[in-house]
Amino acid sequence: MADYDIAALLRPRCKVCNSSVREGIDLRLMGKEVDEDGERYTFDQIIDWAAAHGTVISKAGLSRHRTDHLMPDVLGAIEAQRQVEAIAQATGQTLGMEQAFLNMLVNKAIRALDGAELDLTQKGAINGVTRAIETLLKVKKAELHFSQEKLDKAKDTMRGKGLSEETIREIEEQVLGLKR
Repeated sequence: MADYDIAALLRPRCKVCNSSVREGIDLRLMGKEVDEDGERYTFDQIIDWAAAHGTVISKAGLSRHRTDHLMPDVLGAIEAQRQVEAIAQATGQTLGMEQAFLNMLVNKAIRALDGAELDLTQKGAINGVTRAIETLLKVKKAELHFSQEKLDKAKDTMRGKGLSEETIREIEEQVLGLKR
């Protein structure tokens, strides 16, 4: 597993990251948007485009954004996808991408903070971990609510097809692993 710089996740983002045109800049940097001739945009073209949309950036700033923020994000997303696929293959359990990512983020943050000498100057790091855990719990709660709705709908369908409550309970216990 790749070892990522957790501190990078907590550093303030650059002018491009905070701009309203970040997505357009990132798409141009990655070559997902091309010019009229089908060619990748140059740095100068991207800088001109950003300026036309209200974001003034330098060539050095654009380069730093690509190196320090865009590429780690892309590589992190690829690594997250690999880990999600590995979990699914190893356990037979498929996680939603959001939950898998949050699980990994929380795990990495906890490992990074484990054994660290924490003081009040590291409050931002602790708050970041706390927010990630809160988000993870909200995602899990939404998944459970959604799952319960799907289960209730499936049970209604089974009842409509004439299955007895006893058969539905057997399916819940034997197939879904739910105990009452």
